[in-house]
Amino acid sequence: MPFPDDKLQGGSAMPELPDVEAFKRYIDSTALHQSIRRVTVPAPKVLGDLSKRKLAQAVSGHTFTKSYRWGKHLFLALDSGQWLALHFGMTSRPRYGCKDSLDKSPDAAYDAVRFFFDNEYALAFNSRRKLGHIRLIDDPEHYGQGRKLGPDALELGKDEFVDIARKARGGLKSFLMNQKHLSGLGNETSDEILFQARWHPSAELRALDHEQYRKLYETMHRVLKADLDANADQDRMPDWFILPRRHEGEPCPRCKSALRKIKASGRSAYICPRCQPEP
Repeated sequence: MPFPDDKLQGGSAMPELPDVEAFKRYIDSTALHQSIRRVTVPAPKVLGDLSKRKLAQAVSGHTFTKSYRWGKHLFLALDSGQWLALHFGMTSRPRYGCKDSLDKSPDAAYDAVRFFFDNEYALAFNSRRKLGHIRLIDDPEHYGQGRKLGPDALELGKDEFVDIARKARGGLKSFLMNQKHLSGLGNETSDEILFQARWHPSAELRALDHEQYRKLYETMHRVLKADLDANADQDRMPDWFILPRRHEGEPCPRCKSALRKIKASGRSAYICPRCQPEP
């Protein structure tokens, strides 16, 4: 039962908040409350300084009891009190199934770590480019604070968002993608938010007034909710989204103008030039 999200298999997608929330739901429904019998690590690069032996000692005989997401980071609690911190980098994702089914998949060669349970099934951390990572930590809050992660984009309130935005500088896309301001938004989600709000990615944050900050927050939450309702599957996203047609020359779902690829704050962005005029 591998994770059913083909968009992460193309080699270019960077999992963002909606993707990681879908991963969380997947792991919650498959891998919790099962005793871990052993762990294999075909690609130790994803462990960083954590040795294979130390990982095995930390998880063997224990269970994952719950999960917690902060932005693009996913944390799995062990019944020992320790946690695994997972970051999916580019093209990483979870897979769950019996050994035979996992081995028969074309993605088997990219399984970096496998946690085998007593029921003969396994949870695999699949990382095609080996840019994801797994760390053994004591506390997610301390881990996130040490990396200066901003509040989760889905969890913070409107007033807190407005306060953060008023103190920030730079372009709108740069602000949305800065993990120190908001945790979880990436290139694709920020494009969708700005398209729905009808703002150009290069528009200056300081040019917005109080009500426009509130509008940006409301648009962000509307986009995230729709993305989560689709389980981060672009084939199930609303017709009014640009994400499923995020290619230069594709028609804008609102006005049918050709979408354009531009650079904004050093990042690529897809816009509708009619709906999102340059400032």
